[in-house]
Amino acid sequence: MDSFTYLSLFIFVAVASSFTLPELHVIKKISFKYPYSCQPGPSSYEGCALFLTDYGVLRNMPDLLYNGACGSSNTFEVMLAGDNFGMLSDLGDVPLENVTASKAFNYNRITGDDNTFTSTIKVVSGHTYAALLAKSEIRALFVFRVESYERSGPATISYAVKQYGIITLSQESPGFSWDEPNH
Repeated sequence: MDSFTYLSLFIFVAVASSFTLPELHVIKKISFKYPYSCQPGPSSYEGCALFLTDYGVLRNMPDLLYNGACGSSNTFEVMLAGDNFGMLSDLGDVPLENVTASKAFNYNRITGDDNTFTSTIKVVSGHTYAALLAKSEIRALFVFRVESYERSGPATISYAVKQYGIITLSQESPGFSWDEPNH
């Protein structure tokens, strides 16, 4: 590793460690003004995205996006760009207070009754969701409940972070591609 790379890595680690991480297991609330694809003016995440940390704001990497074309059904998304992985599960009309990290994956805690995860999910008022993120620098699990929702309009969610980490990659296989077949 050359000195520039080492210095860059050192600065990144030093900066990343100074960010405020979200409190775990604490319910908070956020309101979205409109879906991302139905906003007035030029596209921006303001008013339609949840950022769990100031690190996400700095990197312009929302943790949850409220989306949908004007007049259509709206969705939540977590897999927004590049090599980010994210999945969502609709747990149904269950109290947010009851969702543990374990229940985010298997709400009923019955073998073989695992929750189903998808990359986007329909917004349903009164439903609770689990979101799993595996971004290049972030690992997170959070849960949220739709408190109010207007099609193509505002929505309010309550959410609680179950796990959150800003990570430093030490090694990675080169050549990631969304479309590369196996050979």
